[in-house]
Amino acid sequence: MITEFATPAVLVDEYLQRGWWNQDTLWNRFADHARDRPDELAVVDGDLNAERCHTYGDLARHALSLAVWLRSQGLQTGDVASVQLPNVYEAVVVALALQQVGMVVNPILPNYRAKELTYIFAKAGTKVVFTPDSYRDFDHFQLIKDVENSLEKDLIHVVHGSSAEADYLLSELVNNFSASEVPDAEMDPMAMSEIIFSSGTEADPKAVVHTEQTTSFSVRNVEKWLGLTQNDVVYMPSPVGHSTGFNYGLRLAMHLGLKLVLQDKWDAKIAIELIDRHQCSYTLAATTFLRELTDTLAASEKTLPSLRLFGCGGAPVPSELVEAADDVGIKVQRLYGSTEVLAATWHEPDSSLSRRKASDGHPVANVDLELRDEDGKIVESGKPGEIFVRSPGTSVGYFEDPERTAATYLSDGWISTGDIGELDGSGDLRIVGRKKEIIIRGGLNIAPREVEDMLVAMPEVLQAAVVGIPDSRLGEKCCACVRLRPGESLQFSEMVERLSEAGLAKYKLPESLELFVELPMTSSGKIQKHQILQQLEERSQSDV
Repeated sequence: MITEFATPAVLVDEYLQRGWWNQDTLWNRFADHARDRPDELAVVDGDLNAERCHTYGDLARHALSLAVWLRSQGLQTGDVASVQLPNVYEAVVVALALQQVGMVVNPILPNYRAKELTYIFAKAGTKVVFTPDSYRDFDHFQLIKDVENSLEKDLIHVVHGSSAEADYLLSELVNNFSASEVPDAEMDPMAMSEIIFSSGTEADPKAVVHTEQTTSFSVRNVEKWLGLTQNDVVYMPSPVGHSTGFNYGLRLAMHLGLKLVLQDKWDAKIAIELIDRHQCSYTLAATTFLRELTDTLAASEKTLPSLRLFGCGGAPVPSELVEAADDVGIKVQRLYGSTEVLAATWHEPDSSLSRRKASDGHPVANVDLELRDEDGKIVESGKPGEIFVRSPGTSVGYFEDPERTAATYLSDGWISTGDIGELDGSGDLRIVGRKKEIIIRGGLNIAPREVEDMLVAMPEVLQAAVVGIPDSRLGEKCCACVRLRPGESLQFSEMVERLSEAGLAKYKLPESLELFVELPMTSSGKIQKHQILQQLEERSQSDV
């Protein structure tokens, strides 16, 4: 029940009375579209020369077939299913089937490995997991076997692909539709429906909980804010295993009944052809995607007139990039949000170029945002302060994590984001820093402590600090700053190999190694990362 979550009862009543929370669920909204427009195109995926196109009717049959199978396995309402699928049609099928039977979806990035999966499955109590057989030359079937061994627990493992060893192939489960067996939809809009693990300053990721109330509100809010209509086409290159791709790609498209065009492997030239071919009009993607798309368009002297809405956030968006995108016809709407608060600010479609270059947008309708100093007092316009957010779209806590929930979700419904921002005279937000030490690489969060703990476990390493250094393409990259034990040595390639063998995901691997005789420390023994960054900058200048 909602009383188990962090949202205060007084706000629950207000949200229900105002209609901000209602009976919408992803499944019932999708089912309406499938019933009314079964022959309309729902999802496009695959290679340019071998596209797969599925209608809303196709999608409904496949999802219902899988829903019947889920029930036949004894899976119950509220059970957690972890979904580690790339940007493919089957990921949409699985998400909808889980909704139909009232299960909780746990989207996971395909590049997570044994270390992350072992923690996630144990924390969430995963009952069934969906993965590829292999993906980008990595054996996901064996990965799940390894995780099962670590957990000493058997999982129901459904494989997307053609593995001869798999007990369950997704392609078979989605093609046994029987209308007489379809269970009644059981998703309670006020119950937990989504768990997404988001890295924090701690090594262990936080399990962010959303309900259909919070996510449906956010989709409806963005629909109105951006003026989305049935003529819009959603283009999604962001991974559907991440909150961005799942909630503002997959969920938004299926909730609103729009065509969803998925791109799995990023390539700017392919993106341009996909967007033009399907007249895509909306996307939400990180700075990396925007920069490469903009550069490729500029080099080819092409434009994308259909792409009228490009939401961009998750990493710093340079003002020069916003202007360069404008020059090739991409009107960037910068935004600020997180897995916990979803979209908090977003530029409107008619925002001027000067506003879009200078800030991350205005608080979205029905979203309260305040900047507070360390004493909890609201700061003046133009002064920096920690960002606090309260809205019907904020998450309802961290799963089975009362300490971190209490530290982040205040009793009056506000969420402490840990990010530092400034509000200008127009009420637009500009991010100026982070209290957290999160490194954002290409829109993906990396918790430094996780990598640091693995580094100091190496016998050669006495101390380690992982910092984010600026990168024009990805926003930030990980740099491992290490103090070695006397007489020891460590090569960059050796460090990366050992971290990989220990199960660290590829995108979290440090991309440079800096050796220090001494790491700057406070009198209480804490490493001073701001001084490390200053020293790295001095090293960089001396090398020029």
